Amino acid sequence: MPATNRKLNTNGRVVSEILTNYRDTFRAFTELINNSIQESATEIKLYIIINENSNTLYPVIESIELIDNGNGVSLADFDKKILEVGTTVKPGGHGIGRFSALQIGESMKIETVGYDETKSKHSKVEVEITASALKNKNLADINFPTKEEILSRPTNTYYKVSINNLHQNRSANPPKNNRLSEAFYSDNLPAALAQYYIYQIFNGDIRFFVNDKQIERSQFVIDQPILIKKNFETSTGDIHIIDFKLYNIISDLNKVKIFTMVDNAGLKTLANEYTYSSDYYTPDLGTWFIYIESNMFTSDLFKNALLETFGDEDFINLKTLIRDTLNEFFKEKNTAFKDFVNRLKEDKANPLLVNKPVSETHELVFNKVAYLVESKFRISEREDRIKDLVYELVDNSIRNGKIELLFSKLIKMKDKTVGKFHELMERTELESVIHFSSQVAQKLEFLEFLHEITYGSISSVIKERSQLHKIVEKELWLFGENYTQTPHLWSDKKIGGIFDDIRASTLDYIPTVDDDNLVVSAEQEFNDITDLFFYNEKITGDDVKEFMVVELKAPNCKISQKELNQIDRYAFQIEEANGLPTENTRYKLILISTGITAFAKSKVKSAREKYTQPFIWDIKSEKNIEVYVMTWSELIEMNKRKLRYLSSELEIKDKAVGAKFELEYPELLNDKINSQLRFIQSKIA
Repeated sequence: MPATNRKLNTNGRVVSEILTNYRDTFRAFTELINNSIQESATEIKLYIIINENSNTLYPVIESIELIDNGNGVSLADFDKKILEVGTTVKPGGHGIGRFSALQIGESMKIETVGYDETKSKHSKVEVEITASALKNKNLADINFPTKEEILSRPTNTYYKVSINNLHQNRSANPPKNNRLSEAFYSDNLPAALAQYYIYQIFNGDIRFFVNDKQIERSQFVIDQPILIKKNFETSTGDIHIIDFKLYNIISDLNKVKIFTMVDNAGLKTLANEYTYSSDYYTPDLGTWFIYIESNMFTSDLFKNALLETFGDEDFINLKTLIRDTLNEFFKEKNTAFKDFVNRLKEDKANPLLVNKPVSETHELVFNKVAYLVESKFRISEREDRIKDLVYELVDNSIRNGKIELLFSKLIKMKDKTVGKFHELMERTELESVIHFSSQVAQKLEFLEFLHEITYGSISSVIKERSQLHKIVEKELWLFGENYTQTPHLWSDKKIGGIFDDIRASTLDYIPTVDDDNLVVSAEQEFNDITDLFFYNEKITGDDVKEFMVVELKAPNCKISQKELNQIDRYAFQIEEANGLPTENTRYKLILISTGITAFAKSKVKSAREKYTQPFIWDIKSEKNIEVYVMTWSELIEMNKRKLRYLSSELEIKDKAVGAKFELEYPELLNDKINSQLRFIQSKIA
């Protein structure tokens, strides 16, 4: 066989789609800013050009420009620094950052003046690169027209990028990572830049301008940053210095943000973002941005391990060090809250003394909100009944996940004060843990009620049992997690009529002794209850319309061979009915009763062994029909197991912080301080 040589080609799509796949468009834009800083720029001007003729409610950004006074790129270096993909010009760089503009817009135009050492003169180069020109083409085959000039006299170097034809404006629903970040709008951009480049802005290393208006450090930072150094010893005995830089920020955010920093080709950039919450920190202490550096922090480290969830011993110890350092800092700043909580524990108006909190986190949030209410209204100085009412409203709102609505609408606080409470609202996981704990408890209570009306004395629950279908319609989560918070809906009367007709011909039946499915009872109420029936429709997550038909057998009817035959015929007639849709449709038939005969139980057990889903009796492919057969006791027990597991997991999650503090920090045992360091997002592409 003859040998030959072939070349490895690179499709331009690698640049336009794969290499420009940053987490969001502002993160992509920071790559351009990083390049400017790494090229010794001391001044970076950003221009957000708005379409003044747009009739939309919100301003339409037409284009974005960046101009810096850095070294620029000379003609001699242009091919390597601009047009070559994956260069190693900057140590630790990847050689792709300049293409990040293509994640924001279809076109990026580069204009630059640099000093050309080969000619001892300045040169100017212009080029436009478009995403469409790169698609489905070999990079080596693409020609980009350039304008090139050797300048006759010395001039200031610069680098300018213009991003045009933004993806946001090219489609009503662009891909998520092409959507224009809210950070680009003029009201948000200075704060977003300050978060990413606070070192450069505070130290005056870089002057940033947005539409010719300079960003001043006095706009964002109060006083000097607080510097803290800590030693961290790894499991292998290595000692690393952890540097904390704490900036008190001018902002109504009223929360603590933590950023780990990594070296990016000589520039410190954000790696991961965390939030910090503690009994020692309250929103009246203001907004704090805390930047943490160490020579042990690398981009790869934070790409592959999250400080919040990674189980390695070193990461657990590092998280503990960070948390302890911040606890110590905010403890010194805040004694008012601690004193208030101690008084609250003895206050008869505190509803948690009677109605125990659903979790430790619930109590933590209540204490913080009560403290803020006190700081605003001084309700301790008012009548007891007013304090009783306010505290009860606060507690109920926390349990139901409605706290922000309570303080913004019901009590009608000023916007600035509502911002204090927003610190709690932003921590959705805290709120959801409390609310979810309440929901789990409520569902477990409902299962006890359901067991009572299906297996208890009929005479005591006759009203509920005769209306069982209406009760169950409101609790569709019983039949699967995808039905959680699904309302009982039915819009297609024609299909409903077909279901009714099929039921009349297949399921209308009175149990008999001969069929071995009659439950005999001396209670007349027991015998008077009839079979019940309801159906529901919903669009599932995979865009399939699902029709659920539930047949609830009367308490005097056990599931027997007769009922199994009936539900089979019901499914068959759905298959045969021309009036029922087939495409993107699923039918879920559920037969449920209090009891089941021994023969039917044997048949059902054999059928279930064929499938992994609980309670499946049969699956018919003709019209995507799933048939389920179960008893109430089976359904109740399965849901109890799920909820008990969730309850156990929630309890573990909620108690982890307090238990760890009591175990590892005896000096805080009496204070029982809760604090958490929670991962929010990675800033690394």
